[in-house]
Amino acid sequence: MGPAPSPQEIIVEKAYWLSRQLASVKSAQNAATSKARLVHYDLAGRYSLKAMAAETLSDILPPAIYSGRIKLRSRDIDGA
Repeated sequence: MGPAPSPQEIIVEKAYWLSRQLASVKSAQNAATSKARLVHYDLAGRYSLKAMAAETLSDILPPAIYSGRIKLRSRDIDGA
């Protein structure tokens, strides 16, 4: 297991998820249909949980493994 994330990394990750939550709430408020609103509010709730987990799980989970950036094309995903 690698080193635990630094406090700064935890703050940055938490800020990221909170910014996604805010964006989803704004999208929900501007949604044209009730279905779209529901989807955006659902995402906002999930992002909120991710933000809470960023700090809570940092002591439990090992750090992420970065293997480099990989560009996938649609045919790579579809198997065509």
